[in-house]
Amino acid sequence: MKILITGITGLIGNYLMRVLLEKGNFQIRGHYFSNRSVEAYTTKGIEMWQADICDAKAVQDITAGCEVVVHTAARVLDFGTREEFYSTHYDATHTLLKDAQKHQVKHFIYISSVGVASGIDRSEIIPDETTPLVRTGVLYDDAKIDTEKLVIDFCKQHKIYYTIIRPTAVIGEGAVWVTEPLRRLDTPVGLKLIDGGKHPACLLDAENLANGIYLCITKEIARNQIYFFMDDWNVDWKTYLNDLAAWKNKKVTASLPFWLVYRVAAVAEIIFPLLGKRPPFAKKSTKATGRDRTVSTKKARTELGWTSAVTYAQSMQRIAAWVRQNGI
Repeated sequence: MKILITGITGLIGNYLMRVLLEKGNFQIRGHYFSNRSVEAYTTKGIEMWQADICDAKAVQDITAGCEVVVHTAARVLDFGTREEFYSTHYDATHTLLKDAQKHQVKHFIYISSVGVASGIDRSEIIPDETTPLVRTGVLYDDAKIDTEKLVIDFCKQHKIYYTIIRPTAVIGEGAVWVTEPLRRLDTPVGLKLIDGGKHPACLLDAENLANGIYLCITKEIARNQIYFFMDDWNVDWKTYLNDLAAWKNKKVTASLPFWLVYRVAAVAEIIFPLLGKRPPFAKKSTKATGRDRTVSTKKARTELGWTSAVTYAQSMQRIAAWVRQNGI
């Protein structure tokens, strides 16, 4: 089986590559964007394809000969314009889908986000895959909602199997949920808890997610289905962020109310980019850390047999080693 992984040098794509190489006899084509050495990939027999995923000409025929496409590439920053989010999520995915149709790809797996369920009040319901989605005005989340619908409608129309995967906050070596908090620890503003860090962090180890994607590739039951993935670690943001801060001999104690940070973020996202600066807060990350984003993973666990094989302690130990090695 030949599989295209978009964003193979990113966190999810890289872990998926490792799992596929370990578990089966797969041929892999890896898409990447930034100029870099790819020797570590080509020496493993992986065919590498450099392209801007938003450039239709650059990705033309990228799916040729592939049975499965796993689309992990996306804009991972938590702020930006509507055009930026929709071009990198919706438009790029549409281009990839059309190429997949042209080359008769059998199965298109789209990596979405738990953010699509951010508008659901957890005091009323813990969402599962049947829960209707609600727009929040957060551009990243709304773009993911629209792109999910695009994938489902396109694949149904052209008789391509689809699987939508909605991971929670993915952590691992180089994860944004690792590097960004560590970066903020060293800024003048520092790293702040929201609402005392009491909300569930809803973390997901990258290897656990990759194992879930592998199951979606190899199990027929995953065809034309949607799955939430979240580890069962029961860790809140205060615990997780302070575990990170401890690696720098620091502690996160300052806390701000959600309503204040969200309002500041809404204004900062407009003003700071105009000044060529990164906003100190963003609506997306504020909602992620300042609200409960728990989801039900019963479907993935019962239908696919997926488990949180990597524990929180194991995941953090591996990340800590990476942080030390890279001097972050």
